[in-house]
Amino acid sequence: MRPLRTKKQRIIMGLIFKAAGEGCFLNIRTLHERLPYTCAYGSLRRSIEHLEENKFLVKERAGLSVLLVPTKLAYDWFDTGRGS
Repeated sequence: MRPLRTKKQRIIMGLIFKAAGEGCFLNIRTLHERLPYTCAYGSLRRSIEHLEENKFLVKERAGLSVLLVPTKLAYDWFDTGRGS
């Protein structure tokens, strides 16, 4: 069964795609600061876990930070026009 793409997941992934397109990756704190809606930090962490479980994101350690990196599947599934 294919996972859902909720409005909030689209917003989250849009921010992650935008940052990746600019040559950088976000950590969860920076992502939380950029959200255009009010969201508890724990709720965002759960959303990130869901996206990671469905292989749309991978977490990569960079020093003391953990960066959120979109996968090719994410580009394809969220219809960004960047995946093939």
